[in-house]
Amino acid sequence: MKGEEEMGMTDNQYKGFLLNELEDWEELFEIAQEEGARNAAKKAEKQMEKIKKMLEF
Repeated sequence: MKGEEEMGMTDNQYKGFLLNELEDWEELFEIAQEEGARNAAKKAEKQMEKIKKMLEF
């Protein structure tokens, strides 16, 4: 609508979202390691590193 600003996520909301995502990927990483799924563990590890970099703001 005209004259109204769209609001996005605050920094804290974004950080909370990323922390939730990181927790999910860490859980998947652990499961993959336990099951010997090396490719899945590698993918999860990559995603965790990306998220950690995004949390450095």
